[in-house]
Amino acid sequence: MKFRTFDTDKIDHLQGYRLIVGSVVPRAIAWVSSISGDGIPNLAPFSFFTCVSHAPPLFSISAGERDRVMKDTTRNIKETKGYVIHTVVNGWEEQMNESSGNFLPEEDEFEALGLETVPADLVKAPRLRDAPVAIECLLEEIVIYGDEWKTHLIIGKALRWHVREDLMLEDKYIDPVKLQPVGRLGGTNYCRTRNIFQMERTYKPPDEIHPNS
Repeated sequence: MKFRTFDTDKIDHLQGYRLIVGSVVPRAIAWVSSISGDGIPNLAPFSFFTCVSHAPPLFSISAGERDRVMKDTTRNIKETKGYVIHTVVNGWEEQMNESSGNFLPEEDEFEALGLETVPADLVKAPRLRDAPVAIECLLEEIVIYGDEWKTHLIIGKALRWHVREDLMLEDKYIDPVKLQPVGRLGGTNYCRTRNIFQMERTYKPPDEIHPNS
């Protein structure tokens, strides 16, 4: 069996990116709505996205720069603090992908893509009306990494979940079969959640350790 080896100090940033997106798969996609200080809404997808902590409930989004300029999402969250993370599911792939285009800061992606919104409850950013899962978040901090190629690590705290009622199991869990989330792979590749299996855990999950939480 043969292997290729890559030392990070001997490859450029683009090859490093290719290795990351090809190795960390599949990745959940955060479809993030935000709003500028001037009241202009924005919608953009991020697959450098994960949960940080469940108590407190924290999420991280890594946003690079476009042409070495801070992305609208980062700037908006820095200005107005609140934003909404939506789970990307089957049927929204094309609109999600289109929302990653080169929109001007004054353009409204929701309007351009024909997506209807409703006001969020606790933040100024709008919420996608038909999103099966939406999480209202408030900025905790932004950490900047890199010199020549900057990445803005956005850490936010979940304030409120909106989950479509038919997705709930035992009023506790979100049904992954009904949710049908879409994931990001390397390059231009994506995946759909179709083959789901279960395994008994060898340790007690948090809801068994803390049954009343």
